[in-house]
Amino acid sequence: MSNMRTSSHFDDAAELDHGTKQGNATSRAALPPGPPKRLFFGNVFEFLADPLTSIDQLRDKYGDTSLSRFGPIRFVFTHNPDDIHHVLVRNHRNYVKSRSYEGLRLVMGNGLVTSEGDFWRRQRRLSQPAFHRQRLVGLGETMAECVETTMATWLARCDGKTIDIDFHQEMMRLTLSIVGRTLFGIDLGHESNTLGPAVSVVLQHANEFAESIVRVPLWVPTPGNLRFQRAKKLLDATVHKIISARRESNRDEGDLLSMLMGITDESGEERMTDAQLRDEVMTLFLAGHETIATTMSWTFLLLTQHPDVLAKVRAEANEVLGDRPVTFADLPRLEYLGWVVNESMRIYPPVWILERQALADDMVGGYRIPKGTIVAVSPWGLHHSPKLWRNPERFEPERFSPERSEGRSKYAFLPFGGGPRVCIGNSFALMEAKVIVASLVRRFSVEIATDPPPTPEPRVTLRPRDGMRAKLTPL
Repeated sequence: MSNMRTSSHFDDAAELDHGTKQGNATSRAALPPGPPKRLFFGNVFEFLADPLTSIDQLRDKYGDTSLSRFGPIRFVFTHNPDDIHHVLVRNHRNYVKSRSYEGLRLVMGNGLVTSEGDFWRRQRRLSQPAFHRQRLVGLGETMAECVETTMATWLARCDGKTIDIDFHQEMMRLTLSIVGRTLFGIDLGHESNTLGPAVSVVLQHANEFAESIVRVPLWVPTPGNLRFQRAKKLLDATVHKIISARRESNRDEGDLLSMLMGITDESGEERMTDAQLRDEVMTLFLAGHETIATTMSWTFLLLTQHPDVLAKVRAEANEVLGDRPVTFADLPRLEYLGWVVNESMRIYPPVWILERQALADDMVGGYRIPKGTIVAVSPWGLHHSPKLWRNPERFEPERFSPERSEGRSKYAFLPFGGGPRVCIGNSFALMEAKVIVASLVRRFSVEIATDPPPTPEPRVTLRPRDGMRAKLTPL
């Protein structure tokens, strides 16, 4: 490893000459180590063929900081918590979202996930009060109502017997219902057959757009562009219709949309425009729908594979809740369940990679990061690092107990990102996850029946490839 600090496969004469002329420590430092550069396309094809394996191999072979070339772009991966803290917190103003987020920008516009600079800071300040703890109390009850309705539908279908379902699709339908009720105050569950596929289409297009070496403009009538335009039009029409109706009624429904519409800036006068509302609502809609459904799918797969853990979760839920629905006040007492959800997100982080682009030269892990370099923080690679986690492939919820968590860097576990741009809805998401799991384990036996077990597909989120079949049996 010591040799890696003084050499790099990618140091070339021009870069070394530039470093000499700069005459400072940053410019003289070596670039990170990494695999041999291939002509023109660099290492992009190996990465795209299997991103998760590539990330693990880079970490294990070249250390916490490594460099790949994706065409002309330098791509640095870092798996050291202190270096991640440097990029996301200490020197965060030197980094902006990478070009990969341009795909999401096609869908989310200039929302919190994709916006930058002063505009992002203003939108973050305006949106933050909507997610304060006191605001979440009522939303927890709404979540529980949505889960109870879904379980009643399953019970009717079961008629006391076992039924076979696509569990991931059912979780997508449930989270769509929850996001509709909590965000808009309306039940979108009955529209899941149209909105659900539209969400899948726009997110798939965003991912393909981000990965494309040559990007086809949206105005070119390719089959993929046409599918994307139709899906986006449907989602936009849904969001704009809801915003317009709420403007006309001028009623505070107690949902997130009312909170966002009622928030003003420091002057008490300026509110979000309809365009800004559309972007923020679309961002919350897509993020809240997709990521929690994915987390629930992986959580129940892990519980199926570890019946001893499932038994503890069910016993805790029965002890805390009895026969009544979950309330916000119950959530702190579902401590073991919280460990389980965290461990599920460690093994299968819903957002598996975060990317930042350097605005100026920097140093990360003792290596030179030239201006324009993309620095990637991969929760997947971080959460599976044997330096940070003992037996990282093992499902072990107890590693999140207070005793075993003591002294662990919070930048070793990043299911929601970190720093100023940490996910604004992290508390909302954890509450939703607890409500869903605690409700389901008391009423159903869920056995993931996909054979062989589903594998993760690293797209915008870490979805289960080809869905996740399951057998549901009422208890």
